[in-house]
Amino acid sequence: MHGSEPAAWDIYAKELWPLCYGHPLWFPEPCPEFGEVHIGDVGYLREGNFTRLFNAMHCADHPLNAVRGVPDGFEVFDPDNPMFKDLPNAITQSHLLSKNIRSTSISAAASASEPGVAAAAGLRYQCSETSGALLMLKKPAHRTYIDCRMHIKKYLRTHISSWLDFANGPLGIGLEEKDIIFVSGHTKTSVWAEAAFDQRSSGGELVIAGGCAVPSVSGEFRVSMSHCRAAMIHAREGPRDRVAAWKDGMEPVEKYDQSIFLNYYKMKTRTILRSIVVKAAAGPHELPDDRSDDDLGQRRSGCPISSELHQQQCHILPLRDVDHCSGSTPSR
Repeated sequence: MHGSEPAAWDIYAKELWPLCYGHPLWFPEPCPEFGEVHIGDVGYLREGNFTRLFNAMHCADHPLNAVRGVPDGFEVFDPDNPMFKDLPNAITQSHLLSKNIRSTSISAAASASEPGVAAAAGLRYQCSETSGALLMLKKPAHRTYIDCRMHIKKYLRTHISSWLDFANGPLGIGLEEKDIIFVSGHTKTSVWAEAAFDQRSSGGELVIAGGCAVPSVSGEFRVSMSHCRAAMIHAREGPRDRVAAWKDGMEPVEKYDQSIFLNYYKMKTRTILRSIVVKAAAGPHELPDDRSDDDLGQRRSGCPISSELHQQQCHILPLRDVDHCSGSTPSR
């Protein structure tokens, strides 16, 4: 991307977050090297797709761990009663829209007053903001997740350091602690089409035509915008073989391996302001070392006024915790 233009996957994820299904993946296809996403995968998100480092719920010699191996000291995540839950048909609607997009009509032909839009007759949406996204499904999407929050948090806290060493040592990927995620759930479908846009002005009209999304209009899947300035549009559909089958009037293989949303746990670090009272004669190098957890967060509004005998030392301290991406709130 050039300048400050947002990437397609960033627009897409931001706009579909409020739907509360999880983290939207711009590239939902199985990874060519590692296959589709599985519960217990430990990996990272980058440029709209998920990449597995290893799977924590299978042993080191399992096929899922054959490509990259596992970290030193690897322990399988095998809690008692892990509570796997399946939600068939978790998403049944054919169109998922960001909150700023409203369907207006299905047009059979474009207006003659809009040159160059003739090939884009089809579904039309009014856009009230400068950016938006949508996801179109040919089949319902099914959700699977594991419900053992406390076990996952404990496991992540215990092993995150070895995972980071594994990613940055033998693999040389260059991750930070906050980049590593533990997949606790996924929502998968069979055939999809997606679009994301960013424009300089609000009030544009999005037109979708062709492909498996609008089979009544011939040609490839395409997205265009009218009544707006400098619109940047991104669109994809897949998988190609299944899309081709739909276009040819055949029923494609009904395989649900396209991960459109992910749920996961990750480490997060937030800073807090901590005040320590020290004697006025003490320099910064003489601050006491007995910093108990009870001190954390007890004076977050600032430092009290210093007295003649004591002065306040204010320190910004990191506080680490585990964050859950369930879809209800964005992960940070």
